[in-house]
Amino acid sequence: MSGASKPLWLRIYNFLSGYTLAVILLSILLVLTYLGTMAQVEMGLYDASEKYFESFFLVDNIGPIPVVLPGVYLVSVLLFLNLLLGAIIRARKSWKRPGMLIAHGGILYILFAGFVAFHYTEEGSMILYENDQADEIYNLTDWSIEVARHDQDGKREAALVIEEKDLKPLWKKGARRTFFHSSMPFEFEIYSYARNITNSKGQLTGLPLEKDREKYTDAGEFIDGLAIVPQPESKTREANVPAAYIKVKESSGKLLAHSILVGANPFAPRPLTLEVGGETWSIDLTRSRYSLPFGIELIKFTKKDHPGTARAREYSSDVYRVDDGEVTDKYHISMNKPMRYAGYTLYQASWGPEGAKKREVILLPDGSEVKISEGDRLYTSLAVSRNPADQWPKYGTYVISFGMVIHFMQKLFAYLRRSSRSRHKLEVKQ
Repeated sequence: MSGASKPLWLRIYNFLSGYTLAVILLSILLVLTYLGTMAQVEMGLYDASEKYFESFFLVDNIGPIPVVLPGVYLVSVLLFLNLLLGAIIRARKSWKRPGMLIAHGGILYILFAGFVAFHYTEEGSMILYENDQADEIYNLTDWSIEVARHDQDGKREAALVIEEKDLKPLWKKGARRTFFHSSMPFEFEIYSYARNITNSKGQLTGLPLEKDREKYTDAGEFIDGLAIVPQPESKTREANVPAAYIKVKESSGKLLAHSILVGANPFAPRPLTLEVGGETWSIDLTRSRYSLPFGIELIKFTKKDHPGTARAREYSSDVYRVDDGEVTDKYHISMNKPMRYAGYTLYQASWGPEGAKKREVILLPDGSEVKISEGDRLYTSLAVSRNPADQWPKYGTYVISFGMVIHFMQKLFAYLRRSSRSRHKLEVKQ
């Protein structure tokens, strides 16, 4: 049949499963990878990733002209469909060429692993000083509001969490939102939510004092001597500190509190605390946090510097795993050796505090050390990830390698058979 006489569905199928679409998609993927990598310089890692790699469509400027481009997410979905239809369904099935089917199956497996990782990975950070324990991780970029009731000893009895997705509508200028729950004896309104109030040095420049009102004409209302002035967002999104105005009211409409919530950080005030009906409640703007099914205790943190400098050459953490309050196994976590347990992976990510003074010692001829100064106490920063598809790309690579070995071995044996037949014919003729 000529192309014009083929049914429309067949022409669409042929295009979706053909080499032409594969070449187009791989070319677009190459361009998007370049643009997204270059954009990280100006936009930062997270914003560039969201724009180029996590979107269906995006608008990018080529010179002064805005151009609509497909995002890497959409290109990956189409590439998966193209491989499935063309390399698996449409491809000729024969025992003479199983290797390529297996290899393409491995590629599909890796693409599917990326989809699972993107949608179901949970990530956070854990900071520990030596001899400290923790069983919670903090998200470095997402913030939430936690409402908690406290007992007489000050411990949290119950907590309600308003997640980042519920706070996103407040990012728009002038947006307001009221939150309430049957378990709370009050409701509260959040407005003038600023995603960042710090400068590049981490100082809270977005909280001006009332005495400086004339310098900040764009400031909102002053409450308790402070106002909120949004600052440019940091390229490293984890450095952002948000703030918002909050009004807390009883169901009768009585105003209980009118204050400013500041994202939990070393310079932030304490959470807003209320006494309602003889109970103590707190409202806190904090990084989203998640509980682990186990705890971690830091035994020792080790940092080795480059000779003659304060720049770290390598650093590692020796930790215990804590199950139900009992210390169990010991692990050594270094930059290239993570800890894996119960579906979680703990990586050695960083250390601090930045600019910490180094412990100074003198080495005596007999090999003993004399301590001159203790230096600053260091902490370890562990990146924690729960990725259901963590090992899938590795398995996919094995499948691809296995398929390619089969394919090349078949080609080799076929070549050797042809060569043998050619030599045999030559001998017969002679």
